Amino acid sequence: MDIYEALELRDRGSDYLGKSVLKAVENMTSINGPALIGKDPSKQAQMDTSMVQQFDGTSNEWGWCKQKVDANAILAASSVVCKVGARLKKIPLYQHMANFAGNKNLVLSVPAFNVINGGSH
Repeated sequence: MDIYEALELRDRGSDYLGKSVLKAVENMTSINGPALIGKDPSKQAQMDTSMVQQFDGTSNEWGWCKQKVDANAILAASSVVCKVGARLKKIPLYQHMANFAGNKNLVLSVPAFNVINGGSH
């Protein structure tokens, strides 16, 4: 694991060779989910900050590591918030994301991918 990498929460039990994520799912349904109800999904930055800093709150010397709730679970919830925000504004998701990023000129995105990947997944 890289020192800058957000942390995955794995159960480390006998299911799925220790890589099951039932605890992360439980955290999302008991911590993040209820806390997001009634919040404004058009305020993406505030929602993401709440999920990372208030609901998870774990950090290391490099920043917020998302160890308690799980980095992948927070990413999934953030993606849902983004999609709901776009629907509420009745605009396409790409336009909503461009607005959020402050991009006025839309361009076709360039795919990005890892050429060399490290870590255990």
